[in-house]
Amino acid sequence: MEFIEYCHEHKILLAVLPPHATHTLQPLDVCMFKPLADAYSTRLQGFLQDSQGLLNLTKGDFFPLFWSSWTSVFKPQLIQRSFEATGVYPPNPDVILQKFAKEASDSESSNSVLSGSDWLKLKSIVRREVKDQGSKDVKKLQRSLCHISAQNQILHDEVQGLRRALSIKESRPKTSYTLQLNKDNEYNGGAIVWSPKRMQQARDRQAAQQQQAELEKLQKAKQAEINKAARDCEAQLKAAKRVEREKRREEKLVEDAAKQAKKQHQQLINNTKKLTKLPQKGKRKASQSHTPAAKRQKRVGGGTASGEARVVAQPVPPKTTRTRIIRRPKKDLD
Repeated sequence: MEFIEYCHEHKILLAVLPPHATHTLQPLDVCMFKPLADAYSTRLQGFLQDSQGLLNLTKGDFFPLFWSSWTSVFKPQLIQRSFEATGVYPPNPDVILQKFAKEASDSESSNSVLSGSDWLKLKSIVRREVKDQGSKDVKKLQRSLCHISAQNQILHDEVQGLRRALSIKESRPKTSYTLQLNKDNEYNGGAIVWSPKRMQQARDRQAAQQQQAELEKLQKAKQAEINKAARDCEAQLKAAKRVEREKRREEKLVEDAAKQAKKQHQQLINNTKKLTKLPQKGKRKASQSHTPAAKRQKRVGGGTASGEARVVAQPVPPKTTRTRIIRRPKKDLD
């Protein structure tokens, strides 16, 4: 009640809207600030898409985007039309009711040409002209139209975005250097007159510093090339040594295999010679049995000299060259 009295005292017209109608009937929020937010979001998204990651969004880029959105939305004509579009002033309920009514599409001229972005119109024309909507060819034609239209629009946006990003990048100022007016070891007591001669000296010092920086940069680039060439040469030497080691190892393996084969071949020849010599030797003669010498017997009783026992000489065994020499025992010789 206090709110209503406040509006009445300050001559504010208060209108109570039904539920679920504020998104369509609210003039300031829906018709002004919402378009402002949409316009800024659209321009920001377009800026990011056009740059394709080549440019960063800086503080200086905010105001041009916001100001273009503001000037395109906040206009007296748009503010008046926003109240008319919602039907608040002048009161017109038909404006809102017409938004929910389906309107029939107007027939276009046969000579008109649709762009690639009008794929919805192309699809509606196909639906209107083709009777058999369930045919595979018709569905394939609709998908092809949608795909070609989308690809055309994407390529067009990429080209336009790259052009705008290139123009922005070229328009941005290049790196600038501050002119160092004071010398490093010069003391002036805080007061100095900058004559044209001193300005020229400062410019000369700055030019010398920039030239020295360029020379250092060039030397670093040359040193980097030398280091890269040295690394490449070292890598080539290592690769050549590795190839040489592999070659020597393969040669050693081949040499060892040849020696082993030669050794096995010589061993096979020796075994073959032994087998061929064995049948030529003949059979070994059987050794004769040795006849033991007669033992000396003692006579019982007294005997004469003629009756003494005599030692009978045993025959000498034949000598053979295929057996060891047989020597008679000493006890047989006694």
